[in-house]
Amino acid sequence: MGRRKIAGIAAACLLAIAGGAAGSVRAANVDTPYIAEQAIGKAPKMEVYMTGSKMAESAKVSGTIESMNFIMDGDIVSFEESGKGISYIILMDNSGSVNNEQFDEAKNQLISLRKSLKEGDGMALYTVGTDSPSGEKSQVFSRSVGAKDKKDKKSDCGKIRDIPYLKGVESKTVLYRSLNQVLKEQASPDMRTVVVLITDGEDDSKGKDIDNVSTAKTVKEASVPVYGILLDRKPTKSGNAAEQDEKISYTRNKILAEKNCRGYYYDCSVDGTAESVKQAFETIRTILQKETWVVNLKAPTNRTAGRNQLALIVDNTAVDKVSVDYSDYEEDRDAPAFVGTVEEDGGNSITFSIQDKNGVNLSDVNEASNYMVKSAAEEGDGKIWVVESVSAAAKGNEITVTLTVAEDFYNDSYTLRCTNIRDNSQDENKMDAEAEFTIENGLDARKVAVKEAIKSWWWIGLVALVLLIGVILIFIIRRKKMEVSGINPEELEKADSRKIWLTITDRSGAIKDVEWNVEGSLFVGRSNICNIYFDDDRLSKQHFVVEVNKMGCYIEDLESTNGTFVNGVKITNRRMLLDGDVITAGREKIVFHIPKQELAGQAE
Repeated sequence: MGRRKIAGIAAACLLAIAGGAAGSVRAANVDTPYIAEQAIGKAPKMEVYMTGSKMAESAKVSGTIESMNFIMDGDIVSFEESGKGISYIILMDNSGSVNNEQFDEAKNQLISLRKSLKEGDGMALYTVGTDSPSGEKSQVFSRSVGAKDKKDKKSDCGKIRDIPYLKGVESKTVLYRSLNQVLKEQASPDMRTVVVLITDGEDDSKGKDIDNVSTAKTVKEASVPVYGILLDRKPTKSGNAAEQDEKISYTRNKILAEKNCRGYYYDCSVDGTAESVKQAFETIRTILQKETWVVNLKAPTNRTAGRNQLALIVDNTAVDKVSVDYSDYEEDRDAPAFVGTVEEDGGNSITFSIQDKNGVNLSDVNEASNYMVKSAAEEGDGKIWVVESVSAAAKGNEITVTLTVAEDFYNDSYTLRCTNIRDNSQDENKMDAEAEFTIENGLDARKVAVKEAIKSWWWIGLVALVLLIGVILIFIIRRKKMEVSGINPEELEKADSRKIWLTITDRSGAIKDVEWNVEGSLFVGRSNICNIYFDDDRLSKQHFVVEVNKMGCYIEDLESTNGTFVNGVKITNRRMLLDGDVITAGREKIVFHIPKQELAGQAE
């Protein structure tokens, strides 16, 4: 214990000689090379207060919480240079066991501390001397005082001066109970906070989970450090002296061990003088202000981790973990955004990049239904190109995406829309953005039209053959005096456009009739990129499609999760729709109708 006292005095002398020059101070009073005294987190930032015999402003620091990595964010400065405040929580033993002269000097030093509080500082003071082992600490002030309470300074100093010294032989000390209470109250501090014990180390607390072993564990796992000023103990006149000596020893050597409390204690019991108490306050003040360093760290995202353990590496040396509440975070309102332009990448592929400062959710990026590629059109919605596959590669916070569609692109202008792609922030902001692009090395629309026309004539020839067979069959049937309806060849000449009538019953039972002029295809699903969409979690984002051609209307399931049913039968292939067919998808029921004029045209 004497070594600590001598080290403290030597350090104070050196500081006086050196004048406290910035950048030259190291924690001469602390034996451990690096100590993470306290950490305060607000994702993605972490502020750590560090001391130690080797800690200096040139140190290289990194940290981890579970899988989160932290790197340095700015220079290391001393706590004094940072201009930040300290919240002091002081537990003072005023039982008759402590040295009376040292007790009075401790009150003088507390008065000096109250007077010297600067902007941002706070001070809470409790006495732990009682008349019973089950007693409670007493609050000296009715509040946590600060520098702004100037009008109350004189009154506060008077309250410190009036702290009673309990002379009775039956006075008790509830140090452990009080220490456990204040540490549990400080589970999530929002500023640098230190607990200072002014005691001889004796304790008489009775109760659950407040013995010496559990108290040492509470101190080790606490979010704030504990410092100590150990006063001389008066010779005991009653009770078990050996038991008290053992508890005092445990307080000094276990609870207040540097690696357990992450603080420092000054032993004033060696000479028992008031001067040593004054020196103790000066030494601890030096450690707190000049020998503590503020290290700012930053994580890649503002993801939180709740109450956890921060592990640090300082100059390639592992540091004992420190408890931190990493539940708060800085709000992020920005969603992922396009970077650069959309480029063509082969006949039916495009490539582009998106990025976010917190990173982009790769699972969302690889979901094909989160993209829509549409041809530019002056009128109508343009053609929607079905996304067939997605591949993505990440580099830092930027993702390069390649989309492949089912058909080769035409030489034309297009719009790419990305939706429901989240960033990796705690807020999980969703992207909803569009980018325009042009294909210049795609298919020639006119040549494709010619090929399609040829395909159409071949189809018509095939239909003509079918019609011829039909005519022969009709002739045969008529010979048997049976009437049949022939196929109207003109119907096959109509364009790929048809009006349909849908009677929709949604999940709430509401019924609505919708008339739709289908040109090519009609997409139905949960995503708002579909022609008709519902807020139904049993629907896939693109559930099924209705297509029209010269032969009629067809329905096809788009590999939905829960399937598409027509008249109660699940469809697995493309199927023609007839008037009155009942389509069931998710919780919706849709009755398919062909308007009367369409039916009349077919009848003719």
